[in-house]
Amino acid sequence: MKKWVTKSSIWVLLVAIIVLFAGCNNNDNQQNADPNANPTNENSTPVTLKVGMVGTDIKTACIIIAEELGYYDEEGIDVHFEKISNLSDGITAVDMGKLDILPFGVIPSATFISQGSDVVIFGGTISEGSEIIVTPENANMIQTLEDFRGKRIGCYRMETGHMVIKGLLSEAGMDINNDMEFVLLDSQQSIIEAVRKGEVDLGFLNSGQGYIAQQSGLVVACQVGDFSSDFPCCRQTTSRDAINEKRDALVKFEIANLRAYEIFLNDHETAIRALADYSGQSAEYVEAVMYGIEGIYDNAMILSLDPNKNKVIDFYETMKLNGDIDANTPYDIADYIDTSIYEDALNEMIARNPDNELFTGLMDDFIINNS
Repeated sequence: MKKWVTKSSIWVLLVAIIVLFAGCNNNDNQQNADPNANPTNENSTPVTLKVGMVGTDIKTACIIIAEELGYYDEEGIDVHFEKISNLSDGITAVDMGKLDILPFGVIPSATFISQGSDVVIFGGTISEGSEIIVTPENANMIQTLEDFRGKRIGCYRMETGHMVIKGLLSEAGMDINNDMEFVLLDSQQSIIEAVRKGEVDLGFLNSGQGYIAQQSGLVVACQVGDFSSDFPCCRQTTSRDAINEKRDALVKFEIANLRAYEIFLNDHETAIRALADYSGQSAEYVEAVMYGIEGIYDNAMILSLDPNKNKVIDFYETMKLNGDIDANTPYDIADYIDTSIYEDALNEMIARNPDNELFTGLMDDFIINNS
């Protein structure tokens, strides 16, 4: 009997230790888990979303990070990156239902909407991002809008900054067709070469190309954001059919992107590594164009997933003022902006982690930007 009691006691003690150890392990796992991760385990077949991507451009940073870190899989959607050659082809593919999402550009989306295409802006990618380059001796050339008068200005069609400046110049009473000359070139590299050779006095660049221009001996005179803050650069555009058929998947897409945005803000090392791996660019390049490097380069791009309906409407009106789209178009872009998808994604992130000030702050911004 004594031996049996002793053996029984030992077994009880061993079981208690195992249970205690397992409980500690479980607590550790819970403490190390991402508080913003999807708390459910859905076994349903994931919906596929086809996303148009241009080369290895990293201004779709949140989308790239979400994919690299597996957030789309965790949220239960199947995201496919589809390479597109240019933004015109991309928005055409969205309009035809061959792509679900184009996360680049606002110009093609606004242009198609003005012509009656039923494409819908539902989120943001980048705000601002436009900068003005000059030769070193002209570093202080542009201080005010008046300084654009009489200048020969290099730009290219799918760049928002020069359109914003054109609108501001017109509002200031200048004639953008006679008081200065805007020279349309075929690429950003062509603009860099034209400024270097003195063929134009200044040039508009986007997407961190100012950093590359600096490497070649030119300087960034200023950013368009110095004249007009938070104007839309790239937006996320889909089709009306995709919203009707895949709305839940689009919300999950934005949830994953919001999780990636938090990584971008708070874990630079992980974000830079993911963007460098995707693009093949150096870590220094990624850091410079996405975060800026003090004393070397002041990045112009502002990462933002907010659809920012108010600023998109303003930009649409600027395009009409400049003659970039028909001033008498019957199509009101406000009818082609869906802010509810991003709002639902934000609400879900707040529900998962109510104490996360990032997401509650983004909700405050959302209310202001989309009222």
